[in-house]
Amino acid sequence: MTEGLRSFTLKNGREFFAVTINLNDEQTRLLSEVVRTGAARSTEEAVDQAVRALHSRTTGKRPVFQQVDNLADLFARSPFRGLDIEFERDKDAGRDIAL
Repeated sequence: MTEGLRSFTLKNGREFFAVTINLNDEQTRLLSEVVRTGAARSTEEAVDQAVRALHSRTTGKRPVFQQVDNLADLFARSPFRGLDIEFERDKDAGRDIAL
């Protein structure tokens, strides 16, 4: 198997940096297939998903949206909890409908 070079631009906080990853033919084919089928919008996004999945599997940590069943749990487990953020919304007055 020959190895191909893939170059990605990654963001670390506010800084961007380039990384070159050596992929074998099978890895290149799989990555292209993931993008072609729409599972990821780009090769960079596919690599990001793969890295996050590997991280979750090895550390047992899951993204917050996978740790909650409903919106109340999401707010209860939010990293912003305890910051005294006030949320407001306008009450919907409804609308007239013809019957």
